[in-house]
Amino acid sequence: MPHRPITVLGVNDGHDCGAALVRDGKVVAAVQEERLTNIKHHSGAPKLSVPEVYKIAKIHPSETDAIAIVSLNRVYSPLEEYPFRVRLFEKLAPYLHGKSFVKFYVGLLQRSRNIDELKAIFASLGIGDKEVSFVEHHLTHASCAYRSAPWGYDEPVLVMTCDGAGDGVSSTVSVAEKGDINRIAWSTFYDSIGNSYYSEITRYLGMKPWDHEWKTMGLAPYGKPEYCVDKMKKIVRINPANPLEFQNTFGSYLKGMQGGLQRLLAGERFDNVAAACQEHYEDLVCKWVANAIEKTGVHKVAFAGGNVLNVKANAKVMRMSGVEGAFFYPAAGDDGTPVGAALQVYHDFCVREGVEAVAAPVEGIYHGPEYADEEIQAALAKTGGLSFEKHADIDGTVGDLLGKGKVVARFSGRVEWGPRALGNRSILADPRRYDVVRRINSAIKQRDFWMPFAPSMLEERMADYLVDPVPARYMITSFDTTERRSDIAAAIHPQDLTCRPQTLNHWNEGYRHVVESFDSASGVGGVLNTSFNLHGYPIAGTPEMAIWTFQSSKLDALAIGEYLLQRN
Repeated sequence: MPHRPITVLGVNDGHDCGAALVRDGKVVAAVQEERLTNIKHHSGAPKLSVPEVYKIAKIHPSETDAIAIVSLNRVYSPLEEYPFRVRLFEKLAPYLHGKSFVKFYVGLLQRSRNIDELKAIFASLGIGDKEVSFVEHHLTHASCAYRSAPWGYDEPVLVMTCDGAGDGVSSTVSVAEKGDINRIAWSTFYDSIGNSYYSEITRYLGMKPWDHEWKTMGLAPYGKPEYCVDKMKKIVRINPANPLEFQNTFGSYLKGMQGGLQRLLAGERFDNVAAACQEHYEDLVCKWVANAIEKTGVHKVAFAGGNVLNVKANAKVMRMSGVEGAFFYPAAGDDGTPVGAALQVYHDFCVREGVEAVAAPVEGIYHGPEYADEEIQAALAKTGGLSFEKHADIDGTVGDLLGKGKVVARFSGRVEWGPRALGNRSILADPRRYDVVRRINSAIKQRDFWMPFAPSMLEERMADYLVDPVPARYMITSFDTTERRSDIAAAIHPQDLTCRPQTLNHWNEGYRHVVESFDSASGVGGVLNTSFNLHGYPIAGTPEMAIWTFQSSKLDALAIGEYLLQRN
């Protein structure tokens, strides 16, 4: 006899806060708070996201079976609130950073966890009496990776998580089988290759830690790693006592690591520092994965955690001889944790109730809100002075405009989940034209000059542009490019000629039609795609944000729903 639907609300009220709704193992709605507030990396209680996911999924809150909260995100920097107990933890940590101390102190923090704001949100929706579970930070990452991977529960999967830190942990290795995730190794926050290594090198280079690590990765191809990679090896390594863990051999960011880095790297060129940082990072990750495969004998690997956004390292892992399959959860950072928490509690709830838990491999990740024609009309009516017209074939029109050299923003369908714009909230351009790079950088995005853009390409055309192509639908790994790279020259890294593509199947027919229209006109099976936002702002999530971004930039056009706004 079929069971009734089981619905779980997942909530992250910390860094990159948001909410997700899982029904029978499938994500039916998920949205980051930043997409609704226009505050990048919004931290705190997701007051808008929680009610929004019920609206998106058209599920009444009373149908909720359980609530899953990411355990301790609220007490870690870079949140504005910084309780004394957390400051004390960070003062003691450089001296008492062993696993016993981490478990003890994190336990204290968990017992003092304050969810008053969340309780108020739940009460306003009439779900204040629902069962609440806290899910440990890295278990949420592991659950995202395993329960969204394409292999289901029929075979064992090696699950690996890696980030800055969460609940005192910075990396984990688990073996997952038949729905259960069993952790076999973990590294402390002190031994993080995120915070205590990559983020501190990012800070040393004059950029913002916990935010600009992708800029360090983009800068790396311009340098020569051999000049100072040996110095990087003095900062962090694989733990000789346990090859599944990392070991910080230099000092903690909590204790003022920058002085030591200034002495260690004095006289080294900035681009060589970035190159050496990236090369050592890739070597560490590949050795860690190889060690885990050797230890467990499991060759299919699923990954999540903020460090998994390092697409160059992912490409190396994907091509390792011992890896028979690699899956990288698209919303790998803390923004994805509401999904992981909800998936984990859904599984546990099913086990307890004697119901078979369903694994639902991820497909399209357009999990956010979509806006009706009337809502877009209302937003346009408020602008005053903007002329616009309705197009029956708006996506075909966008493709035609790209062929004429226009830079066009597309706001259509549901908002993407995670950090990448995958066509629905994207700025698009002709990928053959180098001049659009300068235009987008200087007049719209204000990106650092060395940062590359990315292509979206028809999946049946990927062999034209990618070396050893495989479907890559989330911009989560990189590829070398073929001799036909001139077709997409503005959307690849100009120094090492790699790209971070989105390959298009039929999950998003509207966006696919844009690219097909451009292909028909130009013979090029891809477009330049970058996120629709101004520098320092999140991806535009609402019609009002989309129109404001258009007005505040020098975009040629905005396709919003079926309406086209063009700059005179």
